[in-house]
Amino acid sequence: MDNAKISLADFSHKKELTDLWHESFGDNEKFISSFLDAYMIPEYNVPVIISDGKIVCALYLIDFGLYSNTSILGDCAYLFAACTKKEYRNKGFMSELVKYSAGLCGNRGLKAIFLFPQAQNQKLFDFYSKFGFKTIYAAKRINCERKTNVDLSDFRLENKDITEVSVFDELYDCYTEFTAKQEIAPMKDRLFYFKCASSYLESPENAEIKTNFAVFENNVEKICYVFYKKYKNTYYIDDIILPRQNKTKHIRSFGETADMLGDFMLNSGEFGDNITVGMNVLPSSFSDDNNVPMAMILPLYGSVKNITDNLKAPVYINMFMNI
Repeated sequence: MDNAKISLADFSHKKELTDLWHESFGDNEKFISSFLDAYMIPEYNVPVIISDGKIVCALYLIDFGLYSNTSILGDCAYLFAACTKKEYRNKGFMSELVKYSAGLCGNRGLKAIFLFPQAQNQKLFDFYSKFGFKTIYAAKRINCERKTNVDLSDFRLENKDITEVSVFDELYDCYTEFTAKQEIAPMKDRLFYFKCASSYLESPENAEIKTNFAVFENNVEKICYVFYKKYKNTYYIDDIILPRQNKTKHIRSFGETADMLGDFMLNSGEFGDNITVGMNVLPSSFSDDNNVPMAMILPLYGSVKNITDNLKAPVYINMFMNI
């Protein structure tokens, strides 16, 4: 940290922040600029390290509400887009910035800091654990098997345009209800949720991986909302969100819904023959085989620490939040 100092960025640093973000993550300038315009609060939520007269390390602290079983626990921060210029890495800059951010959030009375390490990188999980972050979210990767004698004639999976207001409003309402029921979860505001969901679906026409948002339904009910993609001859179900209400008396569990969706894709013929379907489901414990860690939390308050210390199984989290 010689000749380096920690500061809180303002809009005069927007160009530097954009260049650093682009170098680290490859996102286009339009997306980065829109994010900064929407979420950057000058001299408040973008800690940076300045060395040799320029910003060389940065991260973003986005305000969230923290919920546990639909009850509000308080405000927390989502640590997002942590990045360091290539020539300044492995100098301890990010460690200093994370410790500074934890102190900053604690002094402001926030209850916790969440983060989603990029691409489920185990080295990143190990890095953040040094500061007290604990893995709290995970998914279990499974491959669905084709079943016989499955009648799915009344079911359909219909792709939707998430930029349509009515479609997004319905999805967001279901997301907030579904997520708040988890043992501990951050609630995204509408704009940030829209940016996450819509960015998942932004892929060029000639992309090898096609991403989709759809509604799985029959003649009676909307069974679930789903984000899925196709790569070669395999469909991957990234996220399933259960509707807020079902018109039927029987309310399906997440696992039952996931099985039904997998059966439909394998047996309906709509997706072609000889396909396979992989999906992420809720593990029953932290020790399940094939668990994929996805998110971490740093408790800054007693009530949150009590939940994380006594959590026996990971909480399901929707995949496309990790962008």
